[in-house]
Amino acid sequence: MAKIYFYDATELDREQLTAALSDTDHSWEFVPTKIDDSPIQPDAEVVSLFVSSTLTREMIEQMPNLRLVALRSTGFNNVDFEALEERGITVANVPTYGESTVAEFAFAMLLNLTRKLPEVLTTENNQFRPSQLMGIDLAGKTFGVIGAGHIGQHTISIASGFRMKVIAYDPYPNEEVARELGFEYKSLEEVIEKSDLISIHVPYIPSTHHLLNDESISRMKKGAYIINTSRGEIVDTIALIKYLDNGHLGGAAIDTVEGESLLKYSEEVALLKEQKLPSKDLWNSVEISILEKMPNVVISPHNAYNTSEAIGRINNTTAQNIINFWYGEVPNKVKPPERPKGMLIVTRHAESEWNATGQWTGITDVHLSVKGFREAGMLGKRFKDLGIKPDIAFCSEQIRSRETLEGILNASQNFDVDIERVGAINERDYGDYTGRNKWEMKEVLGEEKFNAVRRHWNEPIPNGETLKMVYERVIPFYKETILPLLHSGKNVIICAHGNSIRALMKYLETIADDDMGNVEMIFGQILVYDVDDEGRQINKEVYKIDSPAPKA
Repeated sequence: MAKIYFYDATELDREQLTAALSDTDHSWEFVPTKIDDSPIQPDAEVVSLFVSSTLTREMIEQMPNLRLVALRSTGFNNVDFEALEERGITVANVPTYGESTVAEFAFAMLLNLTRKLPEVLTTENNQFRPSQLMGIDLAGKTFGVIGAGHIGQHTISIASGFRMKVIAYDPYPNEEVARELGFEYKSLEEVIEKSDLISIHVPYIPSTHHLLNDESISRMKKGAYIINTSRGEIVDTIALIKYLDNGHLGGAAIDTVEGESLLKYSEEVALLKEQKLPSKDLWNSVEISILEKMPNVVISPHNAYNTSEAIGRINNTTAQNIINFWYGEVPNKVKPPERPKGMLIVTRHAESEWNATGQWTGITDVHLSVKGFREAGMLGKRFKDLGIKPDIAFCSEQIRSRETLEGILNASQNFDVDIERVGAINERDYGDYTGRNKWEMKEVLGEEKFNAVRRHWNEPIPNGETLKMVYERVIPFYKETILPLLHSGKNVIICAHGNSIRALMKYLETIADDDMGNVEMIFGQILVYDVDDEGRQINKEVYKIDSPAPKA
């Protein structure tokens, strides 16, 4: 027997869920408000949430008996999966309930928008000019669907009934379905660029955040329309407003928008009464206010799911999820979304004054040369061209790496990125060789010894460090500080030195000790890594600037 709390429960929810659970020995209570606005119940073993509720770590910690979160929705971005995983709490959802329901609503909104029905139906005494109410035909237009799952397929069927040409993007294409419904799969880029109208039907997960953004919307056809009945966070609202306002987009039909709870009068009043205006909520409120005033926008309060039949399917599946859980069956268990992983961006400091003269610098503080400052700016421009957006930046304690990093961030217009100076990624200490001209030292040491000092794994330097010793300080810092940031989704830039970078590369790329002599210093390069859970390289991209390495 479980104690169940149903939040955000309507009268219809009460009726349907009570009927579905009546033959069980569970006990339950219905709460009319969302969990955010309700007292937390410590005895809860099951909580059932609608999309308007947000389940946070703090709430979870107050429910020691919680075993199951039964979502009355398909989406699951409103719960803290990390906190639930730590406790071994199961999450179940309603994977299908309204394929035709949502698809029908998408087209209802689309027709409202393209035929200007709000204006048509409010016109009095025929006091209008035909040009004011002129719409567009759907027949013959290219209809793009992003997400050809259950709802997307129903949307495609309706579009075909309007004699539209349908193209679709889906990460898991099904050619048999495409043949049956008469549409073509295309890449996401092609759907964006070739469609007259785009309808969104993908879940909100880290990889779909702002899937339609400034860059992608700019590539849409002039006069194209966007229909979003999925999740608001999939579309960058600021970019959407920009291209609606400048006329690039013909219009938008929006059932869900970022910060959509603020569509409710009561939510905005509550926010003001708290006398707290978090910047995110403030931005969302302004964005929604602008969208509601735009003549080429139709906006509704997340209502696409809302038919009596769909609610019945949601509640019946939710009740069955709860019943099955107690028998060890969870067919609708939600797999936690993959945690976003950030990029590791590595670059070497630009030319210093001692690099220019061929001196071994080590931990000596030497400024960049004129060429070095120019190179830092060139690296920053390359960053900007690549669209690289670091969240956190680290450099060594040597001034030349700090100057390079500041030049990169300024030139790439990443002005708000904090820089932390860290001794663990300092250059190799060259001991007695510090300040000596390396090419003169080549004559003193002989070529073989000279090359070993410069490149080999464990070649000693009088009163200095081997590369192995550098590795032993760089890698603990990487594992303990950098890797958790990458795993939390942060893009991290490290600006360091030839040897500290080579030490890091040894770990990242799993390079053998004997092969370290072949790993060259990087000059004028940006290394971008995707890494696995252990911080090892999954993928590596190398980008260069047109600046020669220091001359011998």
